[in-house]
Amino acid sequence: MTILSENLRTIRKKLNCTQNAISEVLEIGFRTYVRYEAGERDAPVSVLVKLAKLGKVSLDRLLTTEILLEDLHTPDQEKPPSTIKNAEVIGGGIEEGRLMFKGLLNDHLVTNNKEEQKLLTLFRKASRPNREKYLLDLEWQFNNTRRPRMTTAKKIPRKVEKEQTAVKLKKLAKNIKKITVRG
Repeated sequence: MTILSENLRTIRKKLNCTQNAISEVLEIGFRTYVRYEAGERDAPVSVLVKLAKLGKVSLDRLLTTEILLEDLHTPDQEKPPSTIKNAEVIGGGIEEGRLMFKGLLNDHLVTNNKEEQKLLTLFRKASRPNREKYLLDLEWQFNNTRRPRMTTAKKIPRKVEKEQTAVKLKKLAKNIKKITVRG
């Protein structure tokens, strides 16, 4: 059996459901779910996302780490606590630039690069309005220095550009975490 199939069984047991009930909740066939749980088939991403939400665990943790029944009594938290004591790393690594901690929902970006550490330190010291301004400036610089300069390019309406920028900033802000590892 795979880690995923074991985790599916654990989540189902925690929810105190039958395979038939879970298949109805996931809006898939009973036999299909049985094959996922037996490790005979891989579940599509849409089903995996629903399962992760049902178990209140991150998708990364669902796919890569064996989840025990007692682990599900404390669901992964969206926001990390102000201090992490005796945190258990369950995924990722310094080489990948991210760590996954037991009990926390999202990956946490880490670095051992001096320039990145300096950038994160300065960003954290800034006030909230300044942080938002810095992110806007950084994104503008990134977008405008990577594009080839063309004089015949179509001009995007300012309103559309602002909406696109807001969406990109929200995605970028979600990726910035408050944990770094000092090297």
